[in-house]
Amino acid sequence: MIVRTAVLSDDESSRYFGVALADKGIQAVWLSVENGGDATLYYLPATTDAEYYTPPEASRLFQAWLPGEADKNRERLFAREAMPEVIGPGQKASGFVLSHREGGLKFLRASFVGSGRQFDFRFVLPLGGRTYAAQKVDFGALPPNSEDVDLASLRAKLERLPCCAVNKAGDRSGDPLNLVVVGNEADAIFPFIERGWRLDEPLDVHSVLRTISAFLFGSGYTTAPVSALYVFGRPQDVGLQKARNNISLRNHLRVWRAPFTVEGQNVWVGQISRDIGSKLTTQSWSFTTHRISPEVDQDRYYLIQDLLLTGEAYRFGFASGVGVSSPANPRTNLSYDPYVTDGLRVVVFLGARRSPMSQVEFIDWERPPPNSNLPADLPTGEKHR
Repeated sequence: MIVRTAVLSDDESSRYFGVALADKGIQAVWLSVENGGDATLYYLPATTDAEYYTPPEASRLFQAWLPGEADKNRERLFAREAMPEVIGPGQKASGFVLSHREGGLKFLRASFVGSGRQFDFRFVLPLGGRTYAAQKVDFGALPPNSEDVDLASLRAKLERLPCCAVNKAGDRSGDPLNLVVVGNEADAIFPFIERGWRLDEPLDVHSVLRTISAFLFGSGYTTAPVSALYVFGRPQDVGLQKARNNISLRNHLRVWRAPFTVEGQNVWVGQISRDIGSKLTTQSWSFTTHRISPEVDQDRYYLIQDLLLTGEAYRFGFASGVGVSSPANPRTNLSYDPYVTDGLRVVVFLGARRSPMSQVEFIDWERPPPNSNLPADLPTGEKHR
């Protein structure tokens, strides 16, 4: 089985379909499939984009007040050029999937089922236009990995990490480092993208103006910049966010590649928190900043649910190292928002091979207190100490 893909630019899609798809937030993804097997394959467009547009739906977005022959022709064109959902044995098929519009990078997944099996293909395609902050990071220039450790040694490494991210000067602590992701390259990013997380844009005049506008009008900005925090002497390597219906409400995280690996895989140390509002400040480029939810362990719990639902998390557990911050004696981040935590950081291993939730391994290092949101009966698969 061979799968090829490409993404049309805004201009290309306008010329091809005769309407400006970009104006409606649509991006045309082309797929080509060669089914060299002896079983029929069924394409699942929702794996490419959970909110994809059907051909009739997309066509009708451009329908005139008084529909005419041009509208009928356009609807026939959209239907004719759609990616077929059934590919017979030995057949080739190609067509377009109408996905949500992105810039910078396009993370694409195409899944097919047949003969009781599922076939997954993943692509990362660079696009023109908007650039994400992560694209400006030279990952090849990051400090080299000093050693590769086993699982038991990883625990000790994580326990010795700083409790929190810091400011650029390194003299004030920020949000707690309550997250560790283990995975190489696309394996570490695709599960987030599949659950609706988006990369952040770099801080520049355009993103500043969009941020200020979103704050003033309460609108959404799903790829808004994430302010810089520092670990290992540098700002975050990757920022991700899952926005709600306005810029003041979102889950967001930052990760830094650690200078060591575990079992040959990269280790990404990070923090996750939930923005629950905004406030004015003189310490920010936009004169506004987010206010985080003080219960940061809730956000940690939300993330592990999100990743388990992808099927690409095959092992998880908890390590100490953050330190307890109690309601009676809370710590604060750089914006002076108080937070409380049981002092643990979640550790999750991600891979392309999908694992049923019942088969996810639990690393029996630490356990959150009984009053946390985690179920008392943790997974009963293989355990590691």
